[in-house]
Amino acid sequence: MADSLLARARHTINRLLHPLGAHLSRPDRVFDMDGMLARAAARGVSPRTWIDVGASDGSWARRAHRHFPAAKFLLFEPLEERIAALERLRASHGFDHVAAAAGAEPGAVEFVIAADLDGSGVAGAGTAATRSVKVETIDRAVAERGLPGPYALKLDTHGYELQVLEGAARTLTQANLLVIEAYNFTLIPGSVRFHELCAWLEARGFRCCDLADPLRRPGDGVLWQMDLAFVPASSPLFSRQSYD
Repeated sequence: MADSLLARARHTINRLLHPLGAHLSRPDRVFDMDGMLARAAARGVSPRTWIDVGASDGSWARRAHRHFPAAKFLLFEPLEERIAALERLRASHGFDHVAAAAGAEPGAVEFVIAADLDGSGVAGAGTAATRSVKVETIDRAVAERGLPGPYALKLDTHGYELQVLEGAARTLTQANLLVIEAYNFTLIPGSVRFHELCAWLEARGFRCCDLADPLRRPGDGVLWQMDLAFVPASSPLFSRQSYD
């Protein structure tokens, strides 16, 4: 009886939330980032090094650290406005950081700086009001620091995903988890949509196993982005084809 009453209450609330593009779910069905990370840890994924690309102020890395407390963390963040926060995180948690964007090769790239900083990213051709930021490769940063594998990578790079992954070719050979913000639209010229990202990674030995934080575009409710988790295609997760 209690479950039935809760189900009816949830249905009524969802009818009210529907025009807003929102939905109330049972806790065990919520697609949130903590759930994704907890499921990965429960499956036995145990990276020795997490590489967080697009680290912002380090809040995501702190969240991942709760699920993977034994891992080392290397954070890529090119915005000078974030350096103070990342230095505090180095002091409190021992996280290292690279004051650069990750890319296919060392150099520089033009960045659009969003007012909230978190929406910043690589600029498309012809974009005005940009800032040149340093680019470093994941492979070189990992090798210089002697960071141990296996590795896990998190990307929040607003359309620059393939360039980041191309600069991590060696690291990917020892990666057991990728968490990548993926998009249903072409954010910058040459960027890939989520199904193209899945195909690109499957050709390199990774398959999608989970998702978190789907986001709808507020004006029309169309799927905008989500975080996808990938593991090696050789994982036992894919050995069984049945639903149960």
